[in-house]
Amino acid sequence: MRSLSKPKILIIEDHHATLDAIRMIFEFEGYEVLGLSNAVALHQEVTTFAPDVILIDVLLGTTDGRSICTELKLSVHAHIPILLMSSRSGFQNSSYYKAHWDDYIDKPFEMEAITERIKNLILNKKQ
Repeated sequence: MRSLSKPKILIIEDHHATLDAIRMIFEFEGYEVLGLSNAVALHQEVTTFAPDVILIDVLLGTTDGRSICTELKLSVHAHIPILLMSSRSGFQNSSYYKAHWDDYIDKPFEMEAITERIKNLILNKKQ
């Protein structure tokens, strides 16, 4: 029997307007969304919310989103797919990329592009 629960996405983005815009995109697409502007108490939030996928910005004030990815992938939350996003490019092609996050998208992005990437990550997780 198919589950009727909404897929869950955790978004970590420190720019409030961007966070609100992304939240609206995914709520419109039928997701349950938790938005965080920083990574304080991240593991507690991930444990409590139990997201199907996590979307993280690279630049989070004084925190580097890539280090958050590494922290999550080396924890009990390693099974959760991560989509990293940034307006800076170049680093996503390194070997580091393949080990610490599951996909990457450049900002700005089209609504269809980000929703498709998230859907694919969730589908791949279920397989």
